[in-house]
Amino acid sequence: MDQKKIEAVTSWPTPRTIKEVQAFLGFVNYLHHFIPNFSSVAHPLHNLTKKETPWSWSNPEEEAFQELKSLVTQSPVLIHSNPDLPYYLETDTSGVAMGAILSQRGKDNHLHPVAYMSKSFSGAEANYNTHDKELLAIIKALEEWQIFLEATDRPIQVFTDHGNLEYWMLL
Repeated sequence: MDQKKIEAVTSWPTPRTIKEVQAFLGFVNYLHHFIPNFSSVAHPLHNLTKKETPWSWSNPEEEAFQELKSLVTQSPVLIHSNPDLPYYLETDTSGVAMGAILSQRGKDNHLHPVAYMSKSFSGAEANYNTHDKELLAIIKALEEWQIFLEATDRPIQVFTDHGNLEYWMLL
């Protein structure tokens, strides 16, 4: 990333109004595909922009703001997709969002990210139980990267930290 752009982000002043939060989110949203767990990290800031939400800048908002500034200024280490190699899909959820990483093995035999996905749960989805949220994350990730995954004849390995889903994927 250009050093001037990095400096513009690192020197971004703490927002004092909803409009300033919206401006910052508009800037970082452009890079959300390169930021792991973007929706979870940005959640406190997105909450401030909702109608009927009173302005309150406290620790969670400041931490989210600083974390996003840090994540945006780190160069993403993504590799190009190779349909001749197997894909690895890792998903996880929190109470407010889902995230996924699509990876492939590099020449160093380590997994390297091809793409990131992060989405906030909609109103109804936020009420799902853990099992359903974890399964929804897998489904959304498969839909998101369908173009990559359909182009390979290699197996796709899915990783989840939810024990019940792991059992069903082994059958």
